[in-house]
Amino acid sequence: MKIIGANKTFDVTVDLVGSKSESNRALMIGYYGGFNPRIKNLSVSDDTVLLKNILASLSYPSYPPYPSYPKIIDCSNVGTVLRFLLTALAFRDGDYILTGSDRMLQRPVGDLVDALRVMGANIEYMEQEGFPPLRIHGKNPVGTDRVYSPQCIHVDISRSSQFASSLLLAKPSHLHLDGDLSSLPYIDMTIDIMCHFSAYVKREGRDIFVRPSEYQDVEYTVESDWTCASYWYEIVAFSENGRARLRNLHLDSKQGDAIVAKWFEQFGVQSVQDGNDIIIEKNHSIFFNDLSFDFINNPDLYPTIAATCAGLNVEGHFTGLRNLVHKESDRVAAMTMELSRVGTDRVCPPIFDSHNDHRIAMALAPLAMKIGAIEINNADVVSKSYPNFWEEFQKIIPSR
Repeated sequence: MKIIGANKTFDVTVDLVGSKSESNRALMIGYYGGFNPRIKNLSVSDDTVLLKNILASLSYPSYPPYPSYPKIIDCSNVGTVLRFLLTALAFRDGDYILTGSDRMLQRPVGDLVDALRVMGANIEYMEQEGFPPLRIHGKNPVGTDRVYSPQCIHVDISRSSQFASSLLLAKPSHLHLDGDLSSLPYIDMTIDIMCHFSAYVKREGRDIFVRPSEYQDVEYTVESDWTCASYWYEIVAFSENGRARLRNLHLDSKQGDAIVAKWFEQFGVQSVQDGNDIIIEKNHSIFFNDLSFDFINNPDLYPTIAATCAGLNVEGHFTGLRNLVHKESDRVAAMTMELSRVGTDRVCPPIFDSHNDHRIAMALAPLAMKIGAIEINNADVVSKSYPNFWEEFQKIIPSR
């Protein structure tokens, strides 16, 4: 995709996509609760559509439930889907194979498997130890409406907080978080959504306690995705007099990436709540110099912040990057490679590679405002989380 320039003065209303993190958790709660959840603003991202379709297929088995005929489930390159389904299938009658793309098979899952095995799950690694594909010999617990374990279950979340969320959604009685705490806001989001559906969950430091309860079929409204909103913060930061109304977004959001509003104050972008929307605009009175960001709890914001620093020629100091190697791409290496083209690439316009990573593609797109024209390979990958991104981005492209 070739992007030729972009307006630096604009006033637009932006339709974001529903949070896929919230949507996927709500879908899993419906699965465990045995009901079709009533979700407003469900994400239309590829990730959520994939999970919804897989859960629907599990409701209507079309294969003989014999060990010699495992149901093969392809999770593509969606870590949330594979990790959430791993727990669900481990405690569901049947034989399953969980697999995915080549990149998915490089993303670790051993810490979650270890915790599930303690709970009695029968899971085999089919190739490399600690990684998909996985064969799951599922068995439904007898006499219980949930996955119950009388002992405290330990799970190491150093590599991914999704390991804990996967277990939590199945409502074990006591979960202890081991290892370095990473992306903790996502675990708190899981707890908050569980409580909305009438679960009794409480986190005390590294310990999470779940009282016996049943999920209730109540309506749930998904907020717009804050990580997707971050690209609009970048766009306004690059503008001269940019203003954007971001629909269905709240500054007091439970999504951890809402911190982007505070972080971008340092780039001269101010945020104001206006009803159910947020208005962001350029504030020229803000002065910024050396900036520091810790991504331990917000790893998905790294591409946006890195691209913003590069575009504004601001020095940034980054920590908390260790888990980025396990994302859809090795995001530190990918962004380092692509941003090295800014100002030095002899190709005009510079040709960026998305590395088959939706967040890389969307973080690089606003650089057209600084460079004048760019190209991005495999730009359609944005559908993984924000299918209408390019349509919305067109709102700041000069009409011809």
